[in-house]
Amino acid sequence: MSDLHNDVFVPLNSEAVHHLLHAADEAMSHHAIQEEYTLQRLTNSLKARKSDVLNIPCDVPVVQASARYFMLLETAAEHLKGRFSSADFDLLLNAQCTPIWNWEPSYSLAGMVADAYGIEELENVDTGNPLHVFLERLLILSPLENAVLVDACEQVWRGHPNPLL
Repeated sequence: MSDLHNDVFVPLNSEAVHHLLHAADEAMSHHAIQEEYTLQRLTNSLKARKSDVLNIPCDVPVVQASARYFMLLETAAEHLKGRFSSADFDLLLNAQCTPIWNWEPSYSLAGMVADAYGIEELENVDTGNPLHVFLERLLILSPLENAVLVDACEQVWRGHPNPLL
């Protein structure tokens, strides 16, 4: 297979995918990720995309889905770079102090941040308060933009530089 963005691409075989899924299941259960993120959900998704008739194993859709996901994140990240300050990221990072976030596209980061800071109603926070301004900015983000912020924060918690600053 070809390389992605000049990085060496190592094709996955069925055994590698099995080990990857097993390791992901162990990591997710260790970090108490919600039931929606269990190995069974992922396995069902992969089964729906492989083809025994055409000899397409589950590692093909894993690689395809991963490549598509990261391309979407990279594209959306270009539009988010510089839109949030270091102080904004401090608020966001302190709302979830973990390298693996419990987030899915139906969740709003604004709601997660508000919950973390004990805010039940945005009206209860002064309009000029940086947290109020930040929450208003989070409220208008799309699910993809939320995913980009989650990914950036997870990267920071894993010791990488913030890709959006």
